[in-house]
Amino acid sequence: MNTSTYSRPLLGKQPARILLVDSESFPSDPDMVDCLTEAISNFFSVACNLGGPSRMSLFGIMTFSSYPEILLPLSHVKSNYGRIQSAVKDLQSALKSRNSAAETETSVTRAIEEACRQYQRYMSFNSLQVRGVLQQVEIVLMTLRQTKKMQQQIEEALESSDLTNLKRVQLVEVDSWTKDLMETIPSLSQSSGLSSNSSSPTCGLLDVVRLDGDGLSLQNFFNAWLLNTDTDTEHLHLVLPEDSFSDNGNFIIRCDLQERVLNPAQLPFYEQFTVHSESASMKTFPTPSKAAGMWIPIHRIIITDTIPVQNICESVIFGVPMIVQATSCWKLEWEELEKNQQRFKALCYLLMEKEMALIGHIKSPDPSLHGGNKKASKTLLPGKASEEKPCGWYVFLPAPNGTLLVKGIAAKELLLPYTGTTVMDDISDEALDSMRESFEKLEVLDNFNPLQRPSGLYRCLKAKYGYEEDKHTKHKSSQIIDMCSSPKQPCPGASLKIDHTGRRHPTGRGGTHRRMSPLPVKVGRLRSLVEFPQEL
Repeated sequence: MNTSTYSRPLLGKQPARILLVDSESFPSDPDMVDCLTEAISNFFSVACNLGGPSRMSLFGIMTFSSYPEILLPLSHVKSNYGRIQSAVKDLQSALKSRNSAAETETSVTRAIEEACRQYQRYMSFNSLQVRGVLQQVEIVLMTLRQTKKMQQQIEEALESSDLTNLKRVQLVEVDSWTKDLMETIPSLSQSSGLSSNSSSPTCGLLDVVRLDGDGLSLQNFFNAWLLNTDTDTEHLHLVLPEDSFSDNGNFIIRCDLQERVLNPAQLPFYEQFTVHSESASMKTFPTPSKAAGMWIPIHRIIITDTIPVQNICESVIFGVPMIVQATSCWKLEWEELEKNQQRFKALCYLLMEKEMALIGHIKSPDPSLHGGNKKASKTLLPGKASEEKPCGWYVFLPAPNGTLLVKGIAAKELLLPYTGTTVMDDISDEALDSMRESFEKLEVLDNFNPLQRPSGLYRCLKAKYGYEEDKHTKHKSSQIIDMCSSPKQPCPGASLKIDHTGRRHPTGRGGTHRRMSPLPVKVGRLRSLVEFPQEL
């Protein structure tokens, strides 16, 4: 990468994916079929409805036994959940209804070749713009059998296939609980249930993956497709004070970024994952005139657990933090208001004393609690009144000043798998020495005060919108000056005659009588002609 450029693509070139399922091995375990199809359905319910640019462009589903069968040809993922869901149901019924049979020698080879041909056919019928974005295809083959024999067949298929647009072939062996313990290989996976062996002799195009046969491992495997794994450019530069080892006076550490939690703002039901009502309703009323007559529900969060503050992982906390304090609503009775204040103070005191935090989930508002006001109920609850909504989770952190800080905390469906393998060992002495030298030039703060760290937002807003307003005003005033200063030009050979109103009329030979527009007259407020005495 050229160091003079400081930009990168929004999303890397995501490959098209074709899922090949071994239909001869799954009928022996119907529970595994349900687990697999549920994981696929859950993944695409998010991928098809995720806002922003498409993270997964094309997807196709095939099964293979003695011959390959296409259940879903390569199709766009964005806003295509209905078609993909129908194909997943067809996959479920096909795997359960298939009778186990002996595997043929060329079944895997035929499936790989058919997947490559399907991608080439799709690319041949699309425009050059689509071809520039979709330059590679990734084939994912899932089976319950041991992968040694299949690995040999895949290598033979790759030797006879066109590898120009093939990114890789991923052979996934799912560890089913119904396998004989003597035939299984000890799992190489860690807590995520996923591991890979990339020591393939076929030019690194074959990647063998071992998955545990549980729903979490399968879900994490498919959710990893949402991550940006492009390695063409770096994502972040950490600029540290220079040291004696740096070149050209720059000490830069180049990094990549990886999402840990999906942004709920890119999904439907965002209002269930935030208590910041203005952020959740930005699309509902973008102008103040529309917001004036609208209502929003009062959040009801059901507290379910407590957790030590030190055990909360910052990587699963997201959203705009909000300060929680006891209400000062004047509509409450004085005794009730005072009692509520004391309860809130007691809650904060106990949480601070035990160094604990609260965990709770939001409760969807009940349409029957709005007093039968049809207009209010439509405005209060976005979407259909009978629509099922998810419950977002929140953490409440105590503060010494008698308040709580509430933040959103990731739910199961929002969590993305971590695929990094960095280990804190084998650090060179040169790297440690240069980092220590750079650290010595950094100021050590006792605390962070936002009032001492301006961002320049005020100045930028004034420069951006103030300039546009001045330009618009100047353009409008110049038009008025031109209209007032430029007189009407008479026809050639005509003379001007001025009447008592000040209008000029072209007359004479060759002249034309045109009615001029009236002079602009400013009408003010009429004053009273009769003045009454102040004292009678």
